[in-house]
Amino acid sequence: MSTSDIRGKLRRFDRWLGARVDWLFEAKLRLDAIYCRKRAERAEAAGDAQAAENYYDRARSLRGKLGDRERNVDLAMKHAALARRNGNRGIARKQYERVVELCARRNEGAAALEAIEPLIGMADERGDDEELATWWKHALTALGKAEPGEISERRRRELVDRYAEQVHTEGSVGQLYGFALDRLADATAPEGDRAWASDEAAAGTDLLDATWERRDAVRESVAQFRVLLAAGLARVAYADLTDRAVDREEALSLAAEHREKLSEPATALYERLADGETDADREALRVDLDREVPPELREVESEVFARFIADL
Repeated sequence: MSTSDIRGKLRRFDRWLGARVDWLFEAKLRLDAIYCRKRAERAEAAGDAQAAENYYDRARSLRGKLGDRERNVDLAMKHAALARRNGNRGIARKQYERVVELCARRNEGAAALEAIEPLIGMADERGDDEELATWWKHALTALGKAEPGEISERRRRELVDRYAEQVHTEGSVGQLYGFALDRLADATAPEGDRAWASDEAAAGTDLLDATWERRDAVRESVAQFRVLLAAGLARVAYADLTDRAVDREEALSLAAEHREKLSEPATALYERLADGETDADREALRVDLDREVPPELREVESEVFARFIADL
């Protein structure tokens, strides 16, 4: 046997041995992870929260080394929930944020939302309005990234309603206005009988109310002020079509004072409300919202306002 043959066999043996060592090392990590999780669950059941936290953290770290993202996320969520119940808010926040980061890398909106909601709750408990607004911003981003059907329509609506209750910033005005118009568009048909008095339309108008209530937080120099003016007009239009009570004169006076800032649909609606008629071509305002490409906010506004004008 030549020297080269011997060297070749040694190299093959080294590769074989290396593969076996890697397999054994990975197997050990998996067994350790399983062991730590079971110990964590037993400690939690026995009421030993600190020991459970330690084992959950160890199990999560091992799953991270194995590249097991799904179990890593699951363990981080369990650790975070336990830490929060145990009063270790700093650790809970760290684990929830870790989950948000892991999910964000893969654009997993629904999974990220599971960790964002507790962070919202913790910020609300501390009364930290700035952090609350930040996490709500992440929540709305996660909602947008979630695949169709991943998050139920009911849960989406509940989240939007909570957002309206908790966030009162200048930046929230555009978000709330968009959600309001979406609900009004869904509640009212393009043609024929429109269900302005339906619960869905009323829910959309509740969000218009929430938008209008933020008028003291909105500067006249920012784009959100244009949205605020339009929301005020939409509230008046809805009130004229139903029995809803609104501060009609305040909304119309503010729109008149800043008429140059009104969008084309808002200008047409203002004229219809203030003067009883408008020269705007209603058909030119119409937009087909039932298309594959999601409509922009200005398009939804144009269609909803065209429906208002047609029915007033």
